[in-house]
Amino acid sequence: MSRQRAAAISRSGTDMPAPMADGLYPASESIALLMRIGLFGMRAAFKETLAKHGVPWSAWYYLRVLWEADGISQRELTERVGTMQPNTVSALRQMKKSGLARIEPHATERRRTHVRLTPKARQLMSRLLPEVRSIVRAAALDGFTEREEADLRRLLRKICSNVLREAEQLRQPRRNL
Repeated sequence: MSRQRAAAISRSGTDMPAPMADGLYPASESIALLMRIGLFGMRAAFKETLAKHGVPWSAWYYLRVLWEADGISQRELTERVGTMQPNTVSALRQMKKSGLARIEPHATERRRTHVRLTPKARQLMSRLLPEVRSIVRAAALDGFTEREEADLRRLLRKICSNVLREAEQLRQPRRNL
């Protein structure tokens, strides 16, 4: 990221951005764009660390959820990661191929499957989480106080809640009044 871009992004202040002469807001004030830049800024080092451990990038978020909830249904995993079912199917194929997960049929419901981590995937957690945390801290949280980090988590959870609620409303069938 260029210094000029970083400086524009790091401008502080709690007021709403002032519109430009044409009535639009500058791209440097776009929350979605700022979040995207932050995520993609961490991605390269992140992917390198995952590759070092034989973990496909597509598997990371699924692993992260499964380390806390091993054995959940494929549908619940999809919901917790916040992806579409086809993306989950593709990621699980990769995870299975990499020896990280098993897909097991439900005992009584034929169409339902559960995702279970392999011992290899469980062992990765103790090595991989500290490395990833250090990457995130260095790339994204440098200079943050503990309070700022806690505030950021709280605000991101709030954004996620809003986005999920909006997505659910969009999925609901429209009723004619």
